[in-house]
Amino acid sequence: MAHVIHDFTYDGTLEGLLSVYLKCIAMKVRPLDIKPEFMVRGKPFEERYLFVRTNAAQADRLYRYMGQCASAELQQMITDCFLTSLPRMELDLYELISLAIRFGACVTEDYENETMKRIQMAIRDLYRESQTIIQAMDFRREGEVSVLSINPRNCVLPLIKNRILNDPGFDDILAYDRRHFLLLMRNGSEDDLLDIRRLPIPSVRNEHEVYEAFWPYVKGDRDMRCRRITGVRGQGADGLSPLWHIA
Repeated sequence: MAHVIHDFTYDGTLEGLLSVYLKCIAMKVRPLDIKPEFMVRGKPFEERYLFVRTNAAQADRLYRYMGQCASAELQQMITDCFLTSLPRMELDLYELISLAIRFGACVTEDYENETMKRIQMAIRDLYRESQTIIQAMDFRREGEVSVLSINPRNCVLPLIKNRILNDPGFDDILAYDRRHFLLLMRNGSEDDLLDIRRLPIPSVRNEHEVYEAFWPYVKGDRDMRCRRITGVRGQGADGLSPLWHIA
């Protein structure tokens, strides 16, 4: 009897995770574990995981379907949950999407479901932490650049990036999330939010080291092994904003 794989790995993006869910549906299996590729690569247990290649078009269709069979609120819950530090975020999101396919929009109001309660609490924590970091932001001036170094539990930088970029007190900017390897930069009229996990990243502990490590990279020719984060929040039934994030 052939071994049926129930453990999956993906490229760390929301589109990649949705592609895993579609693979599970096609294989008619319930995933036992889902991990980002970087957590599996080179480990003794790597061979038991099936890597699912990202299909952005199919992921977009699944996301649109969530808006059609459920609601824009559910779509927003999916994108928000993906930024949280839930220990089993991938499996909880799978359960959420499965419930939405079966029962529709009412799942967002099922306050007795343990998965829903975990997701809702995690999203509340995400927004609380975002507000806390906004209120406590303390940029340091390094040369010509305003620099911030943070180490949040949740992936908050995509949520607060517009608040930072729209602040008239800042010109050139480096804001670095040490836990999630996200770099928000502005150099003149150009700004980007980058996932830099694939770069050779030095260990940085403070704003001065962030400036020394990354400003020459920003000013020079950027290595395209990094991923551009071009969107953060869902766009309702109209489509899926690309959301790059390593959980």
